[in-house]
Amino acid sequence: MKSAFCIISLIIISLSGYNQNCFKGKVVDANSKKPLAGVTVKVVSETIGAITGLNGEFLLCEIKQETIDLLFSHIGYKPVYKLHVRAIDFVEVNLMESPIALDPIVVTATLTPQSTWEVPALVSVIDSVKVRSQSALNTDDYLRTIPGLYIDRSNGVFSKNAAVTMRGLDGSNRVLILYDGAPLNKTSYGFINWSLISPDMVDQIEVVHGPSSALFGNNAMAGVINIRTKEPLNSPFYGSITGEAGGFGLYGTRAMMGGKIPVLKKGISIMTNGFYRKGYGYIVDPPEVRDSTSAKSYINEKGLVVKAIVSLSDSSTFYIGGNLYEDKRGAGRAVYMSDGSFDAYTTKRLRFGYNGRIEKFKLEIYGYAQRENYYRQNEAVNTSGDYKLFHTFQVSGDLGLWANALRRLGVKNELIGGVDLKHGWMDAEDIYRTSTDDVLRKGKVTFAAMFLQDEQTFFDSKLKVLGGLRFDVATFFDGLLKVSDPTKNTGFGRDTLANFPKSSWNSLNPKLGIRYLPNKWLSIYGSVASGFMPAKLDDLCSTRKITKGFKLANPNLKPENLLTYELGGGLRFNSILRLDAALYLSKGYDFQYFVSTGDSIDTGGDGLKPIVKRENITSVRIMGGEISVSLNPFKWLIVRGNYSQNHSEIIAFKANPLVNIDLKRKSLAEVPLNQASGELIMQSRFVNAGLVWIYIGSQWGDEVNSYKIDPWNTFNLRLWKDFRSIKFTLDIQDLLDNPYTDKKGLISPGRFFQFSATYSFK
Repeated sequence: MKSAFCIISLIIISLSGYNQNCFKGKVVDANSKKPLAGVTVKVVSETIGAITGLNGEFLLCEIKQETIDLLFSHIGYKPVYKLHVRAIDFVEVNLMESPIALDPIVVTATLTPQSTWEVPALVSVIDSVKVRSQSALNTDDYLRTIPGLYIDRSNGVFSKNAAVTMRGLDGSNRVLILYDGAPLNKTSYGFINWSLISPDMVDQIEVVHGPSSALFGNNAMAGVINIRTKEPLNSPFYGSITGEAGGFGLYGTRAMMGGKIPVLKKGISIMTNGFYRKGYGYIVDPPEVRDSTSAKSYINEKGLVVKAIVSLSDSSTFYIGGNLYEDKRGAGRAVYMSDGSFDAYTTKRLRFGYNGRIEKFKLEIYGYAQRENYYRQNEAVNTSGDYKLFHTFQVSGDLGLWANALRRLGVKNELIGGVDLKHGWMDAEDIYRTSTDDVLRKGKVTFAAMFLQDEQTFFDSKLKVLGGLRFDVATFFDGLLKVSDPTKNTGFGRDTLANFPKSSWNSLNPKLGIRYLPNKWLSIYGSVASGFMPAKLDDLCSTRKITKGFKLANPNLKPENLLTYELGGGLRFNSILRLDAALYLSKGYDFQYFVSTGDSIDTGGDGLKPIVKRENITSVRIMGGEISVSLNPFKWLIVRGNYSQNHSEIIAFKANPLVNIDLKRKSLAEVPLNQASGELIMQSRFVNAGLVWIYIGSQWGDEVNSYKIDPWNTFNLRLWKDFRSIKFTLDIQDLLDNPYTDKKGLISPGRFFQFSATYSFK
């Protein structure tokens, strides 16, 4: 109630009185002098703006200030700032063609708009040019050209999900994923459902390399990925519709529509985006191991996104948005059931927030709620010929509330403080249809945190120092495991009812970063930061069969911690070339690994399964480096490349050596030792092309480093052409038809085609 009262009070204050001013002007191409339509005109440091019409003109009204600063941006052109624009002026703006932005503006690293050249950290950006030119059938495809990021989606669009890891660390739960600034990571398992976000909605992706728990808390251990989606335009009515068809029977449609509803004083800008996709898929088992139960990994998915923005005044905005997503994906196995083994998700997500000012404070408040229903059908026949069928029903959810305030203490000092509250839960049941087993598991966890960040500049802005500190506390409670009528299928010898005790932990995470800019072409930074990853609810309260054996719940599992030292910098030459590089050393402790108890159990399979339990028993050391280069020799050509390498080593392993293999001096598994990518973008009057080459080096296939997964590489191509309101796109993934085998022994689809046609209207 207190939070709701504060939000209502802020809205009332923001609505109180203002004078109306109008600002107008025209934007043209600097060379041809032709009007430019669709140019974004935004009031700097505010959330209001407009889009130029067919005649290149714009109009901004109901603004209190008599003078404002404006930013003009458009795909393929250099952004232009116009400062101290007066309401009585008619602004004339000339935009110069430049398809590459060497110093993009980001907000994720410090919560304030800054150039990547100035932030005391390595920050990579997927801008609108990359979004337009890369062959991306899923949102995570855009991340493949970021140094140090490994994207595991070996079955392409037919994969159940994607795993995204960074900087030599395995596990998606060690990377924090933000969706328009709000966390997406689930407390139940730590990862996200990448299919929830349509590639059509992506505007820009910002990637902060290295720990950011001093600002964002849990999961921000290896880095942070913030997916910023498109905002509703300040236009009466607009939209688009797309039809697509591809290999393996894939077809679908996408549609987007938006406009401004003339209600309240400034109207409501709203946008919706929907998509549907279906395909019969392909058999993921290699030909040499296929049998009568091998089946195609089909897909059937649909989603809807709604976003609305209410401008309360020229300095305050309320926004609300929601997602609805449903899918059903075949797991590549079918025995008796017509749809075989499959996974199905239904996800509902709501996000709302407020941006505004009170006196000298700039405020940001947002809340979110997410609920996910997961349904799994699994059928299989073991080597003894026994048929097994079971279903999993799981409901999980997350709630969160974030508030921060920014205060400028002079022109060289910015102070940010805030609070972060989160709550997550999981309620799951496994029902065995070919036996009497019924397993119920559930649990809840609550987080609370306070953070403070101070940023100062010295020596005419040549030196920037940033310090941050965050304190988190968390409590696990209401943990329950109930097993009824068990058989060997679940491994329990009798009915079981376990009420897990409440457990708590805390984490203090500092960060210090320094960026030095001695001149216009050189930038150097150094930083030291810590990060942490909390235990997943599934590990805290779930006892069940897993691939490694029979897992016991551990309600006392503590978070992992990582301390990273980093040194890096960049070189740039005019608007033609930019080079960035970073070296880092990370030391992790209390890492979570499965430890054998020394016992085994008969679960009715092909042999005894070891009983294991996840414990905080290892310390690791990771050394690595990343380098990237961007080259724009001509206005129609962009060349990018990157390379990254890491070496990980377990330096301590505190487990019983009589029943566990000592992993000391072993490398982390399922992490590429080196990666590289190259990107070529060509834009012309006749056709546009985007070519991406991806190389994934060898990686250890298991924790004891007994074998390596072979390296692989692939080329992806996108060709597109615009005809006024119609756009044709051809995507070819794995252009040279070079399929590879992943860590699970499954094969990639090989060369894959998709053609789409889009009609846009206003």
